[in-house]
Amino acid sequence: MAIKATFFLPQRDNDGRDLTSEINAVQEECFVAFGGWTLMGYFKGVWRMESGVRQTDVSAVYMVILEEVDLPLLEAILKRFKAKTTQEAIFLEVVQNVDIRFL
Repeated sequence: MAIKATFFLPQRDNDGRDLTSEINAVQEECFVAFGGWTLMGYFKGVWRMESGVRQTDVSAVYMVILEEVDLPLLEAILKRFKAKTTQEAIFLEVVQNVDIRFL
């Protein structure tokens, strides 16, 4: 069975820098690795930084379908994205054993 993974990518870094090029890299890596990705929309959220500072982000919600064996690859893609930013964490939700059908 497949895995459905949902992750959030902030549109701007904590210092206000635009992250479009970094997001484009994630999109391309997901396309190559998993055959596609879905942009599910945008939302605004708040995160308490380790310093206690309140950080507000507008993030894009992405979903990919992959096999369990490929989950470490997705984690590596998201860790590379994070390493290029000042983000403290990247949200990743994994739902295993999903019955996905492309009709």
